[in-house]
Parts: sequence; structure tokens; C-alpha cells
Amino acid sequence: MMERLCALAFVAMMITLSCAHYTSPLNAFQMRNLRHEPKDDVTLTASPQLLKKSGDWLILKYGNARPTDSDWIGVYSPANVDFAKTSPVKYQWANYSPNYNITGSGFLNISLVNMHADVVFALFTNGTSNPVFLGKSNVVTFANLEEPLQGHISFTGKDRQIRVAWVTGYKAGSQYIQYGVSPGNYTHKVIAVSDTYIAAELCGSPAKDFGWKDPGLLHNVVLAGLAPNLRYYYRYGSDGVSGWSEESSFVGPKVPHPTQKIHFIAFGDMGKADVDNTLEHWEELPSLQTCKHMIENAGDLDFVLHIGDIAYAVGYSAQWDQFMEQIKPIASRVPYMTCPGNHERDYPDSGSVFNGTDSGGECGVPYERRFRMPLPGIDKPWFSFNNGPVHFVLMSTEHEFNVGSEQYHWIEADLKKVDREKTPWVIFSGHRPMYIDSDSFVGEASDQVVAVMLRDAYDEMFVKYGVDLAFWGHHHSYQRSCPVYKGKCQAVGSAPVHVVIGMAGMGLSQNLETTNPEWLVYVDDQEYGYTTVTANSTHIHMKYFGNESGLKDEFTLSKE
Repeated sequence: MMERLCALAFVAMMITLSCAHYTSPLNAFQMRNLRHEPKDDVTLTASPQLLKKSGDWLILKYGNARPTDSDWIGVYSPANVDFAKTSPVKYQWANYSPNYNITGSGFLNISLVNMHADVVFALFTNGTSNPVFLGKSNVVTFANLEEPLQGHISFTGKDRQIRVAWVTGYKAGSQYIQYGVSPGNYTHKVIAVSDTYIAAELCGSPAKDFGWKDPGLLHNVVLAGLAPNLRYYYRYGSDGVSGWSEESSFVGPKVPHPTQKIHFIAFGDMGKADVDNTLEHWEELPSLQTCKHMIENAGDLDFVLHIGDIAYAVGYSAQWDQFMEQIKPIASRVPYMTCPGNHERDYPDSGSVFNGTDSGGECGVPYERRFRMPLPGIDKPWFSFNNGPVHFVLMSTEHEFNVGSEQYHWIEADLKKVDREKTPWVIFSGHRPMYIDSDSFVGEASDQVVAVMLRDAYDEMFVKYGVDLAFWGHHHSYQRSCPVYKGKCQAVGSAPVHVVIGMAGMGLSQNLETTNPEWLVYVDDQEYGYTTVTANSTHIHMKYFGNESGLKDEFTLSKE
């Protein structure tokens, strides 16, 4: 019991005190220390044994003649993995079920994402540092292990195009998109490009070992020549063993033009959580609420902008499957645009500018393969795109960005060629903030040290090329600046407004400075939420909503 309480307290402390350096609870599972002591009087029964679709629920019943506080249940996929070499997909303490410690009997209601492999449940005792295997359940599987899942769409950086991506098992065969302009009437069919990634492509632990789970086949199709503002209906899959996905739809992307009005949601640092309350990660339950609000607004959105710290998988591959299914109801309907954060990329000696272990050894590979942004090259996750009256530029704060770097030159060249007749507004985004109210001053990757680096490189560039608005994440709060240049407020329209929007789901960063910086207009470190942005040729209107309290801040930028 003490081990369990200490582990939970440590995670809570890390969430409260730091916006960057998390340790996944799955790191606590030292499966290399596993001992096998199976007991005949330990039982686990999962039913039903065959699930119809991803996300279905089952009941796990279990019994143990010698129950203790240190007993826990691991969920493993595929079912034949070596428990001594693999962390669970997710887990729960056995005494989460009432009266387990008294009766030795318990049950859990569990929702399972189809990861294109079967599933088994195992009961362990003696905590997570030196676990002892007691017994396992029957195998549970899905009616279709090749089912096409995780559908999501994105812009390609070119006008009138949308990219559609999804995942299947390896036996799915050739995959296709069918689409048309009326429900169920698919007049076009395009074959997908398919690939995957393997553990050897990753750069460290746990991603390469205890956290590894095969991702399946990743498919994508680019749909070109789309009519702006016209709704398209589509499905993905094949007539073969995979079958077809359910139908979804999207609206053809708006071309760059000042007469177009756009509306989008923006945030950072969301993560994921499970509806069955399994403790597979940091219990980012607010992420479910943020997703709920996005889905409610989907009919009026042009796209979503998620600026870093995407799934917080940090080396545990199955967490990507869980995250992609969580965002599917919104990401299959509107383009889901992203840039990387420290938890997607950073690892020592891997090419990241900061040498922390925040990616858990992933080093950007799962992120880039799943979210195919219009990048200039592999592991060069900076890009731009146009939508309506706005030119968007996204950088990677996890790669070299100082003056003279490849990324720096790319950003300046991109800003130089913006056509203000077509896109009068420029919005810039990156993960680590350029302006930040935080008491984190110590260390090369601390909030304030990195902010100075970014200001030294880009303060003058942003003013020179007329960047209007800049979004940042990393610090799990909402913060808005005045129009600011070199730390001083400027006349409206002469410098960009900087907004930190890292409050979408991961534990809040409540480490503000004792005295607010003079450039700070509004700050909230007490509530999770999201922002909406509306832009036309003359105005940008931004709103910040708390997930529980509603509208909390809003402002308007004008070119009139």
C-alpha cells in the first residue's frame, strides 16, 4: 500500500510543479523483476470474449484467496506477450473494486480500444517494483482485428487538398478511400500509401523495449482538386478482410483569400484519458472534456490546431492508439494540425536541441508517422499553410532554432514570401513559449531560459515581417500578452500578441512569478480549457473558454 501511495503522490507532485518533466506511471512497472508464482485459487474471467468494435466494454471478474493492497491487474495486448519484457497497456489496482480486500473477489468494467491484436488480463501482487504473477484471464479479441481505425484528416500545405490517414492490422491488404458529395454515394476511389515503423527506428527506452507495441500499418491518401466549402463524404478501408470504416465527412478547405472567414480551435498539451478510469497514464481526465467541447463545435470549425505535447505517450506505443481513437470524432471531420512538443521529440544525443528524456525514446518517429504535416523533410517538423485570410507558420522548439540554424532560415524565408493581399494575417505557433509568466529560471530547458533564446532569435523577425499573433504551449496555463517587443508593450498592430494555450488537459502548471511581468494582460492557471479563433480580412477575434466555467477571456485584433 505504501508503494502505491508514494507512486501516486510522486505523480501528483510532478504534475503540479512542472510543465515539462513528467514520469509516466507506467515507468513504475519494473517487469524485469517479475517472479512467476501462479496460484490455482486465483481466477480471472473476461466476458464477452468477442468484442464487436473498438471501444466496446467488457466485465472482468477476478478472485484471489489472499488479497492485499499491493495487488494490481494489467491489460496486455497482444495476449501472448512476455510479461517480464512488456509494460501493460493499462492497469488498475485490484482493490479499486469495493470489498476486494475483504472478500478477495472483484470486478472491473473495462473499455478496450482495438489495437489490431487480442488482449489478456493478468493479476499481480507485491506492487509494481517487484511484481509477482498470480494468474491470467481468458483471451479477448475483436470481431475484426484488421478493422480500419483512427481516421483523421489534415491540410497538405497545398490549396484544395486534404490528407486522410488511418490504421489497420498487417493482414488488411491494399487500402482505399472512397468519397463523393452525397452520403453513401462514392464517386471517387483512391488507393492509399502504406507504411509503418519498427522498434529499431526509435532511439531509447522505454520506446524500444518495455513500452513497444507494434503500431500496425499506417495508411494515407491525398485528395486533390477539392471544391472549397463543399461537403465531402468518405470512408476508408477495402472490400477485403479489413472491411470499411463508418462514413464521415469534411468540408473542402478554404482557399487563401481575404474574403474567406475562418473559425478554428487552438490549444496545446492535451493528452488522453480512459472513460473506464483505468490508471494507464496521468489521468488527464480534463482532456475528455476538452474533446467533448471540440466535438460539440465541430460543425462550425475549419480545423483544430494542437501545438505540441500531443498524446503524452512518452515511449508507450499503445497510448498513441488510445489517443488517436479519442480524437477521432473531431479529427475525422476537420483537419487536425499539429507541431511537436518536448514529449514527442526530446531524448539525449538524438538531434533534439534539449537533451531531456521527455519523449521516452520516441524521438519524433511515432508522432511524424501518425501526423503527416507538410514538412520540408524527415525530422524537420516546421511548416506553413494558408487557410482563408491567414498564413500559419509552425516551428519546432525542440530542434535547433537559433539565428543561423536551418529552421531559422526556413522561417525567415517563409515569412518573407507571405502574400498579404491573399492572407493579410500571420499567426505563428510553437511549443515552448517566447513570452511566459513562470518562476522556472534554472536549467538550459527552463521556461525563462528558453524564452530568452526565442526572443533573441525571433523578436525582431516577428516585428519586421508583421506577425500578428503567436501561440505557445508547454506551460499548462492560459496567458495573454499585450502587443510586445523586447519585453515592452507596443502600440496595437506594431508587434504580435503572444498567447500561451497549454491548458487543454495535462496537469496545470501553477508556478507563476510573484510579480506579473509588465507585458502580461491576463493569466489563468486554475482551469483547463481551449480557445477559439475567428478571422476575416479585417479582424481576428480570440476567446478562451474554461471547460467548466465557459468564456473567461477574449480580445480582438483589427487591421481597420
